[in-house]
Amino acid sequence: MRNLMIATSVLVLAGCPEKKEDYAKNKPEEVATANREPPPPPKPKKNPPPADLGSCKLSVTGGMTAEQTSPGGKEATNVAYWYTADERKNMMGVDGYVVNCKGDQFRFSLLPGGGKLDGMPFGPKKFTFTKGKSDGANVMMAFGQATLADPTGTVEITALDNRHIAGTVDLAGKIVPGNKAIKVSGSFDLVCPGFSACDFGDAPQ
Repeated sequence: MRNLMIATSVLVLAGCPEKKEDYAKNKPEEVATANREPPPPPKPKKNPPPADLGSCKLSVTGGMTAEQTSPGGKEATNVAYWYTADERKNMMGVDGYVVNCKGDQFRFSLLPGGGKLDGMPFGPKKFTFTKGKSDGANVMMAFGQATLADPTGTVEITALDNRHIAGTVDLAGKIVPGNKAIKVSGSFDLVCPGFSACDFGDAPQ
């Protein structure tokens, strides 16, 4: 009887390593890992903006004559729609855009007019100015210390998407001081300079 108990104890002890080995093969963390879904594929890389970021070409006629072509880039334009929704939440003011045509002869700017949230929508729009006032936009133009007062006419945004903003300028007014009547005309096509929501297509893999 005693020999039978010893033999049984030996068998039980001999079986313990086998059970331990089975447990090691099926660790809970390994089972959980095996059941996890694979991570989503990485987002495709986007193409960078082109080297040519567009330009703004304006001419002045009448009591003063001038012609100027200024380059695109971060100083030339800033569009709220070229940022992500989270970034736009942290920006002050309403959604809109700025167009700057700056050179040695004059500085022209199209700016948000404030007020309506959709005053400068993400798409084409014609702004009509009467004595310097328009629904949704402001314009400023300076020739050194002189400025264009109470401009009348239009600035039309003909295209606006995640790649560029384009439009035409057709304004008339007087330079002060000096009271010289002038007309300003031309166009711009400015490429997004690489802000977070700009899209030039997926880069080759």
